Amino acid sequence: MVIKESKTKLSIKRRCRVLCVNRSSYYKWMCRKPIETDELSENEVKRIYRQYKGTYGRDRITQVLRNSGIVINHKKVYRIMRKFGLKAVIRKKWRIRKYIKENVACNIIDRNFKTDEPLNKLVCDVTELKRINDSRYYLFSIMDLYNNAIISSSLSDHNDWGLVASGLSSLPPVQKSGYILHSDQGPQFTSSAYREFAEQKNIILSMSRVGNCYDNASKESFFGHFKEEFYVYYNPQTEEELYQNISDFIDYYNNERIQMRFKMSPAQYFKKNYAQQ
Repeated sequence: MVIKESKTKLSIKRRCRVLCVNRSSYYKWMCRKPIETDELSENEVKRIYRQYKGTYGRDRITQVLRNSGIVINHKKVYRIMRKFGLKAVIRKKWRIRKYIKENVACNIIDRNFKTDEPLNKLVCDVTELKRINDSRYYLFSIMDLYNNAIISSSLSDHNDWGLVASGLSSLPPVQKSGYILHSDQGPQFTSSAYREFAEQKNIILSMSRVGNCYDNASKESFFGHFKEEFYVYYNPQTEEELYQNISDFIDYYNNERIQMRFKMSPAQYFKKNYAQQ
């Protein structure tokens, strides 16, 4: 305003220099298209929101307006959005899990995923499945590294201790020496209930390092194949179908699907190499 209303005969260039104002910024300010009424600003905000299908929030809408020469404060944009109930689609934020350090076990497996004895080294994990009617479902399973067979599994719409406890309940009896059960450091596996269960059943716990999927590579590999192949064979539309289909797939995986490492299915490998002993 000072530069514009000044009555001095100095040129615009010199006025800007004296006042330490960037000349291009001055001309941009002069050419701006200020929003004159609240009704116009509300219409512009709603138009931009609809144009980008709700993916633009307060800051991006403000920037779009400014790029078109309309001066408006981001706080005003936020007030308009609140007034009309406009909420931006935002990605899910990662939550930092709080681990109970006392319940974290050492990495005994240490990426050695081979064993010559069944029920010697077991690995387990939880994965989220595709939604059915907007409902989430989680699969917990335990694999025997002797022949890569899935020896226990459970399914639930809650990713909690109950899911893991259900799968653990069907584990075969532990031998005198016990066996190693390897997992990541998820909240279910670092819970006091999980540690107490292992102590009662004489199970030796092993855990991956935080954020290192390669420490549980065998189980990650199973879930990778599962998610690729399961939905080729099945397309569950209800919870009942999902439970039945998973049961059928695990039966197929254990008894028919060839493991390239063994050149046969897990059940065939067990029968050939151990059952006859």
